[in-house]
Amino acid sequence: MSRESKMSIDKLKLEVKNKSLGKLYLFYGEEEYLKKFYLGKIEEIILSRDQTGLNKIVIEGKAEASKIIEACETMPFFAEKKLVVVKKSELFNSKKSGSSNNKNDELITYLQNIPEHTCLVFYEENIDNRLKITSAVKKYGMVVEFPFQKPAELVKWAIKVFKSYGKAIDENTASYLIDTCEEGMTEILNEINKVVLYLGESQKVTVDSIKKVCTKSIKSRIFDLIDAIAERKLDLALKLLNDMIILKEPMPKILFMIAKQLKQLLELKLLCSKGMDAKEACSKMGINPYAAKKMVRQTDCFSLEKLKEAIRQALELDLSIKTGQINDRTAVEILICSLAAE
Repeated sequence: MSRESKMSIDKLKLEVKNKSLGKLYLFYGEEEYLKKFYLGKIEEIILSRDQTGLNKIVIEGKAEASKIIEACETMPFFAEKKLVVVKKSELFNSKKSGSSNNKNDELITYLQNIPEHTCLVFYEENIDNRLKITSAVKKYGMVVEFPFQKPAELVKWAIKVFKSYGKAIDENTASYLIDTCEEGMTEILNEINKVVLYLGESQKVTVDSIKKVCTKSIKSRIFDLIDAIAERKLDLALKLLNDMIILKEPMPKILFMIAKQLKQLLELKLLCSKGMDAKEACSKMGINPYAAKKMVRQTDCFSLEKLKEAIRQALELDLSIKTGQINDRTAVEILICSLAAE
């Protein structure tokens, strides 16, 4: 998470805590869970005394400026404030918004003078920071990015969630869970709920209980694959690849994830070669404690030259796939065999 993102989230937290909301927000980013969470908090504050259900207006999909302005201008019904939520509007996407011919100028001008009785929240996936409308929201309101959280933050969050269910999990086991799951907090929460149901009356969460009920992410499966390659267990590595194929994981994604993992190993090995302690290097890279131990072990199995060559080979194979020179599965198998060779 960038320093700017953290500052904006911290500012939003303070506004929510003090119930001193502004009139204009733009939420965007990959972490859907947090976007929904803070939109929910804003709803709680603004609509806490609304018994009518008429003071929340949601506009979803491509929206005309006039429609958004009309929704904001309408007076709240028997309440002090109203909430207008504009979702996936395409206004902040340069390819879709038509911003080049100034179609949004009317709305940009209006953002300066949103009435006191309205809180307007734009809820988007991605934004273009170069657009005038994005700059206008930054100037007159608050732009908040919600990226995927770092593993260390997710570990702390998972421990708290388990505690709320009356379950105990230590940091190392929570690290294993985060390493096993997809990056999104919604997906992680789904896996936590599965573990809680599996445990029943039992209170302690173990690695074994996670293994029994949780679905491994492709990231975790790639990690196991690299583990097998590092130990020169070619048969196991190819079996793990075949398992991913059976699960219908796209081959280009598998190749990309292998290359990404190799780049992480190279970065870790380079940091350690410059005298940095392995634990410090992993912390600098944002690697959680459980994965860190495995990655340090993996780096010992590959030389710097081997890692650089493998990354170069992965890029060349990707190009060969895209130009139709080689079958994608064959390309990945060649890379695995090359890496596993002594």
